Amino acid sequence: MTAQTTLVLGANTVIAQPNCSVAFATTNQPKFGEQLGLLWLPLDEHRKAACSPAYLHEPKDWAKLDNANNPSAWQLDLPKLFDTQGVSFLQLIAYTYHEPALNLPAVELNSVSLTLNNGDIRYEFTASERHVKAAIILEIYQRNGQFKCRALGESSTQGLASLEHRVQISLDIRPPDTHALIQENQRQQNISGNNNESRPPRQVQTGETWTGTAFAIDPYHLLTCYHVIESAAMIGIRQQGQPDREAQVVLSDIGSDSAIIRVSEPLNSYLLLARQCSDNLGETITTLGFPLSGLSSQLQVTQGCISGLTGFGDDIRYMQFTAPIQPGSSGSPLLLPTGEVVGMVTSSLVHEHAQNMNYAVKFQLLSALLASAGISLESSSDASRVTAMTTPQLSKQSRGALWLVGCEG
Repeated sequence: MTAQTTLVLGANTVIAQPNCSVAFATTNQPKFGEQLGLLWLPLDEHRKAACSPAYLHEPKDWAKLDNANNPSAWQLDLPKLFDTQGVSFLQLIAYTYHEPALNLPAVELNSVSLTLNNGDIRYEFTASERHVKAAIILEIYQRNGQFKCRALGESSTQGLASLEHRVQISLDIRPPDTHALIQENQRQQNISGNNNESRPPRQVQTGETWTGTAFAIDPYHLLTCYHVIESAAMIGIRQQGQPDREAQVVLSDIGSDSAIIRVSEPLNSYLLLARQCSDNLGETITTLGFPLSGLSSQLQVTQGCISGLTGFGDDIRYMQFTAPIQPGSSGSPLLLPTGEVVGMVTSSLVHEHAQNMNYAVKFQLLSALLASAGISLESSSDASRVTAMTTPQLSKQSRGALWLVGCEG
């Protein structure tokens, strides 16, 4: 029979079963999943975010919950996380939900009871000060082939916002009701760039016009969104200082909301797609496009970060980012500091409780679409572009590859 270990603040012990359970509870305060949240934050050796967190509202394959409606325990697959994701530390953080628009009453984090592997390990966290909004209460790490856990009590009266800069990731502190509102909103509202393959074709009037953005990926081909060129009888591209050009659709895919268009005269500048699949969560990105535009609009630049590695509903085709976008931004590239395209802007979720919930199709799907069209980009590799650039440098280098797309029904 395994002896029970009760941890005190700062103490550590071995986790005998790497596929472990972690039960949680509170006393004399609101329940988790109602006004209190929990998240597992994976960190690399430098204590920066290694991959996206697991939340009560968004569990992962390595961190599953026993009950979606009334959760009380996690099931962790530590080898799966540590061995494949470059994780060195895994922190459990308790926090109060925050959504000013919902006028939630003030909630404080007082205590959390943790029980690992059905009682083998216990830890009672108690806040040492008042008005605590978030606390790191447990850390799991690996030493000499064994998993260990350490009892922590690093608390904050500022909530999760105080952690975001340190770990270089955007953390989601909205309550479950907000996520339910967003999901219902998406079901009822046709989002710009909706990728629902079953939706009916866009209905346009003869002579109706609309715009979007495209970027060149070789001397004759550009990428844009399927919903930008959908139902267009004529497609043209425009860039300041360049003659207008007519374009034809080479291949389109409603599933990834992507399309390849071609021009007959060579283009002077083009962008490189990213080559390696890596976890860019928290990475700074820059977008260039033509939002809210008429056909004489100027190119606009916005900046943000990659805030999620999947799209709405954990759709692996997309990533989430925070750079502001508007109608007309569809088809804009998401540029890494190296100038490589890591994604293409497709949609934005518009809701009073959702800010900067913007989505982009991943570069892997763009590469697959190009391969399907028989377009090879191997000859366009340029070793000189691997150095990180400032935003002005990135804008100056990339703007020649950006084109405003004008369509007519």
